[in-house]
Amino acid sequence: MIQVEKLFQIAAHSGSIYSVISDKEEALYTAGSEGIVLKWNVNEIESATVLAKVSGQVFSLLIYESLNQLWVGTMAGVVHVLDLNSKKEIHHFVNHTDSIFDIQMNSDERIYIASKDGSISIWEAATSRFINRIQIAQDGLRKIAFHPNKKEMAIGSSDNYIYILSTENFQELYKIEAHTNSVFSLCYSTDGEQLFSGGRDAMLYSWNVLNNYSELKNRPAHLFTINNIILLRGKYIATAGRDKHVKIWNGGNLELIKVLDKEKFDGHKNSVNKLTWLRGHNILVSVSDDRSMILWKINFDVNE
Repeated sequence: MIQVEKLFQIAAHSGSIYSVISDKEEALYTAGSEGIVLKWNVNEIESATVLAKVSGQVFSLLIYESLNQLWVGTMAGVVHVLDLNSKKEIHHFVNHTDSIFDIQMNSDERIYIASKDGSISIWEAATSRFINRIQIAQDGLRKIAFHPNKKEMAIGSSDNYIYILSTENFQELYKIEAHTNSVFSLCYSTDGEQLFSGGRDAMLYSWNVLNNYSELKNRPAHLFTINNIILLRGKYIATAGRDKHVKIWNGGNLELIKVLDKEKFDGHKNSVNKLTWLRGHNILVSVSDDRSMILWKINFDVNE
């Protein structure tokens, strides 16, 4: 059984925090409703560096470490690319007509952007060159996840479906009628045999990738929307919910292990929007509408 210790909580922003990511050095980057992007050193977490102030709310962040760039996606559909060495904006894209909900980079060194306009755009990371734009659905696209071994990607949509596409030719491989409301979060297991999904219906699903993405298990996981799902160490996953809770699960059987709430763990008091995992420290980071960031130390069983 794992043990959880709350290490630190800080009022990180003056408004809701919608995104948190970490780089290979395990520095943290946060952004949200006031358009300010902050950088945090996990060893000196009391203070942060302001990297940028952009117009509008920030929903998504991506670090491109090879060129030390930060990609910032906003509610207005604008993508800002920042050079972290000079702390200056070097590119400004308006390729989408609505909010940028997710930005991810695949192993092919291409950056994929998901928008509320129902499309994804694809960019060459090294040059920031636009490659393609593909209309996936009429409703918004909330999340992109790449299979760890296959040339496949999963896209969660507000039309309740999960779309599985080839990353070679972008043809649709599967269309999964997954949830009864918007699909907000997706995550593949480490071995690529399962796809986890969560959405506005508060349900957590696991899908059998090896059997044409057939349903394996499902759980009523939160009281409201599941905003994010991430991998922890080994078989464990964590979910963030609009019900103010962070939950830790056994990904193999979807058994609930821990509920990090306000009452027992002095957790968040508003919707938990995003999570990130600091592998080298075994620290789970959560950010919330309550304007704060919490660092949770996860102590695993020595036999795991």
